[in-house]
Amino acid sequence: MTHPMHIELLQAHTHAGRRLSAGARLDLPEASARWLIAQGAARLVTPDSPAPAPSLKPSRRDGSAAAATSTGD
Repeated sequence: MTHPMHIELLQAHTHAGRRLSAGARLDLPEASARWLIAQGAARLVTPDSPAPAPSLKPSRRDGSAAAATSTGD
């Protein structure tokens, strides 16, 4: 019997018919977890690993980055 592996998604992924976003944590069978890691879609974590810090990078639709970096005339 294989033990579950704890992973964190690095990109959005559909698992068991559910769309999960990057940062979601899953306990998966070893083969499934290793496949996602090999694809670059996940990373191995320990159950007590801290949650990742939220990204401060604005989305392309946000537009706040352009406004924040503009200089006055």
